[in-house]
Amino acid sequence: MNKEIFADGISAVHITGNLVRIDLMTVQPHLNSDNGQPVVEINNRIIMPLEGFVQSLTVQDNMVKQLIDAGVLKKNPAQEENQP
Repeated sequence: MNKEIFADGISAVHITGNLVRIDLMTVQPHLNSDNGQPVVEINNRIIMPLEGFVQSLTVQDNMVKQLIDAGVLKKNPAQEENQP
């Protein structure tokens, strides 16, 4: 691994055929919109096959479970009610 990309979050996910495009965003704290909110800039995009995207969701889900088990995150009670 030789390139790191920082993102504050994901702004959008687009699926076209077998490809998934994930738009990454960063907050520009030194800029404010007309309503005083920080400006968000979409500055990177990840493009991956649909199969890789689904696999990445499994990896992320496992990481969230580990963080909950370690007490770093807490379960959202509303989510617990909706789980089968």
